[in-house]
Amino acid sequence: MQNTKSARIPALDLLRFAAALAVTLYHYVSCYPAPADAALMPVAAVSAVTRYGYMGVDLFFMISGFVILWSSWDRGALDFTISRITRLYPSFWASLIFTALCIWLLAPLVPHVPVPALTARTIAANATMLPAVLKAPLIEGVYWTLEIEIRFYALVFVLLLFRSLHRIEPLLYAWLALTIASLFVQLPWVLNYLGLIPYGAFFASGCLFFLVMSKGWSIARGLGLLVGLITSMAVAAEQRGQFLTADSTSAVVVPALVAVFFALFLVVIRRGNAGPARTSYWLGALTYPMYLTHAMIGLLLYELMRPSVGVVASLAVITVLSFIIAIALTITVDIPARKPFARLLKSVAKPFQRRTAGSTPTNLDTTS
Repeated sequence: MQNTKSARIPALDLLRFAAALAVTLYHYVSCYPAPADAALMPVAAVSAVTRYGYMGVDLFFMISGFVILWSSWDRGALDFTISRITRLYPSFWASLIFTALCIWLLAPLVPHVPVPALTARTIAANATMLPAVLKAPLIEGVYWTLEIEIRFYALVFVLLLFRSLHRIEPLLYAWLALTIASLFVQLPWVLNYLGLIPYGAFFASGCLFFLVMSKGWSIARGLGLLVGLITSMAVAAEQRGQFLTADSTSAVVVPALVAVFFALFLVVIRRGNAGPARTSYWLGALTYPMYLTHAMIGLLLYELMRPSVGVVASLAVITVLSFIIAIALTITVDIPARKPFARLLKSVAKPFQRRTAGSTPTNLDTTS
């Protein structure tokens, strides 16, 4: 059995950064330009690749399954909850405030761009990361994935609460079966919601890759990952029409990219400790702030600049700016806030805290 707590896995940070960059370029190059602008070279040539960038979200979900199972393996339910709140919410709240300010300042300059109304209720609902549950519009479009992540964390929390996480493997196979069933029949809404349908296979496969890394291969895990691969390919092929033109090319490329994700995870669990740890750490650290802040500010600035400087220059500026904003938030909020916020939460939770086995931070403190 491999020691899963011995070091960071630089490859995971690199995968996470690649996923965030792919989503960013998908929005910037393949979504924001109008059809006439998108047909211009070199935008059209770049967009032929970046139009698949939305699949960075699928990769995020696989990474989350892997990392969250890893991070929770020897933790209690309360400790796990504190670690997730500490990691997610400070940067999220800062990003929410930043995006709201951008809408307030820039939206009047580009009135043709649709933006959500910044009411107190909308901002408060978004601050929970569950605005859809509270029937509020998303201030930033990418927030829809955060609710899915929260639901996954809730499932892990329940297993930790009942001290059943180490018996998760049969549940992963059942999860895959549920996702397969959803491709053929209409499931009750509660199964769709709790099963993270249609993305359950990505999470379950990430979890199985962690079990392979920590416990080794078995026939059941090998077959489970094969089923996870086929199911994830089918889900991605079915979902692609929501994000791009469902043409014959995408019918081949989308499942092939899912296969690439699985192949990359095979490399991660085999040679994951190799690589430039410091560089990968910082790239991984930029991922969450960049993901949270790139979309709305990018759209507003693109529409503001395009008439004056053109499509290519506008796209270049907003891409560079997305990195600058991510670096600023990482340095000023994301990293500095973790320990103080964790201490605050632990002091509040101290009366309820039970002594649990500790865990060493590795990739465990970076969200997908």
